[in-house]
Amino acid sequence: MYMESLILYIPLLLLISSLVTGFSSKFLNNFSSGIVSTFLVFISLILSLIILFDIYSSDESIYYNNFYDWISISGLNIGMGYLIDKFSSIMLVVVLSISTVVHLYSIGYMKDEKDFKRFFSYIALFTFSMILLVISNNLVQLFIGWEGVGLVSYLLIGFFYKKQSAIKANLKAFLVNRIGDMFFILGIVMVYAAFESFDYKTIFLNLDKTNITNLETYFGLSYIDFSCLFLFIGAMAKSAQIPLHVWLPDSMEGPTPISALIHAATMVTAGIFMIGRLSPLYVLTEFTTDFILLIGASTALFIGVIAIFENDIKKVIAYSTISQLGYMVAALGINAYTVSFFHLYTHAFFKALLFLCAGSIIMSLHHNQDIRKMGGLKSKLPITYISFMIGTLCIIGFPLTSGFFSKDLLLEVMLYEKSTISLVAYIMLLLAALVTTIYSLRLLFIVFYKKYSGEGFENIKEQSMIITIPLIILSVLSIFSGYLIKVFIDLPIFMFGVKDIHYEGIVTFIEHGILSPATLALVLGFYVSKKIYKDDIKFNILENNFFKRISVIIKSKYKFDEFFISTSNIMKNTSLLMSKKFDLGLIDGLIVNGVPKTINSFAIFLRNKSSGYLYHYAFSIVISLVIILGIILVRVI
Repeated sequence: MYMESLILYIPLLLLISSLVTGFSSKFLNNFSSGIVSTFLVFISLILSLIILFDIYSSDESIYYNNFYDWISISGLNIGMGYLIDKFSSIMLVVVLSISTVVHLYSIGYMKDEKDFKRFFSYIALFTFSMILLVISNNLVQLFIGWEGVGLVSYLLIGFFYKKQSAIKANLKAFLVNRIGDMFFILGIVMVYAAFESFDYKTIFLNLDKTNITNLETYFGLSYIDFSCLFLFIGAMAKSAQIPLHVWLPDSMEGPTPISALIHAATMVTAGIFMIGRLSPLYVLTEFTTDFILLIGASTALFIGVIAIFENDIKKVIAYSTISQLGYMVAALGINAYTVSFFHLYTHAFFKALLFLCAGSIIMSLHHNQDIRKMGGLKSKLPITYISFMIGTLCIIGFPLTSGFFSKDLLLEVMLYEKSTISLVAYIMLLLAALVTTIYSLRLLFIVFYKKYSGEGFENIKEQSMIITIPLIILSVLSIFSGYLIKVFIDLPIFMFGVKDIHYEGIVTFIEHGILSPATLALVLGFYVSKKIYKDDIKFNILENNFFKRISVIIKSKYKFDEFFISTSNIMKNTSLLMSKKFDLGLIDGLIVNGVPKTINSFAIFLRNKSSGYLYHYAFSIVISLVIILGIILVRVI
């Protein structure tokens, strides 16, 4: 009972944090409200750590409860509750640790903003929505948290509401996610129709009692194929997978701290978490998992390439997020859920670190984000430089860093699958690892090593401790989080393991990983990046017409935005045409205006037949009587 109370205190404290900071304008100054909000989130983190320790140290590995019946009519039961197992307890710690660091960092980053308290209210509410999603024990509660993070992300991306580009960006994010949500709702409804319940426990315990794997629908696909496919399309939008990734780079219009929170531990990881939580459904559908595998591998490679040509420091990191999410999704596609979640866990720390380092750089350069106007910051921003270096080494999978453990394990599992489609995905992910090294080191070399190309170099200095302390914390977590690999491999609850891949220990894994193809890709990527971006050596092969044409396509971001604009214009023009033909033609023309016109025409016809002569009327009466009598006589005879 004590532990169950702690579980409920976590979202409650976050909600209180949002309300206090949102309505504290009269009795708290900006700094005080920021400290209060950060403290409440930190207490939530402590509670989540207590819960995690309890689950891993006791025989009680699951806390499950319905504490409130929300809707109960005609057999439809929807409640509010929680399901805390090893999977969700780790996710709680990841979300709350990143949120705590971002809260602390934001006190310094947002200090000069007049809407300081509104920002803190939003990020606390954002964290609350994600926690509601993570602890949910049914699909409806998950959907409420799902929509909550979507709504608050809309508010945060458009935080600078007087900036036109920010308004366009948050509207774009909102609309693209509505596409995914439409399919997500269809998937939830189909699952309910099959199991007559939204509850995870009921669904998982009745998998063998339904006919969802044998019931064919269309195109030779089973009911479960379509159900899981629709749910995954929802995840494609939320976790920014091709082609529904277009909203994420534009989300950089929001303040940098929220970019760290969205990209590291909340909104974009919601789709990964959802599929992991529903993994018992996904292992039943080979078609959908193959589709997931191809989408993830394609996203990892093709979106990663865009980052090589991007010059906005935040957008480079944003594209890297999409690419890394592709790795996680690809692992889901071979049912390696623990491996995907392990990479989510390590990625959260080093991606938050990279974004917060970018924020420190942007502040020091008076909000310049163009890397072409940076350079030589190694000596001016030593703490930021070391932190950024650590984040970069992690994302490229440098040996002994967290990214090395999670990415190498993911690639190893992909190769171990030994199917044609997984082999294709493995090659794509290996190329993506090479691309990751190139764009990551490009950013490092240009920002910190090349000659400074902006103005006021002598005035550049490191930010205050409230900015640099979060960087140090995340640097430590980024390095050492990978050493918990065994915790993730042994995840048992509602998750499937690492397909019989075993290592005797950390040392054996390191020895194996250093000799892997991923490490060779890292070495090649380092060589290419150093020659091009640090030593300014030109490769002739990059100057030929073929590569120039390819670069034009990549710089246009494969014209996904143009595709969606064209599609929306076609839909708009079609709806206008339908409106013109149906509404104006049928409704207005035939019904609204047609009826009175018909009556008027008939009245004119009758009026024209009225001559005004008495003998004409008498003749008409006589003829009418003769016709009537004739009809009567015919009926009688």
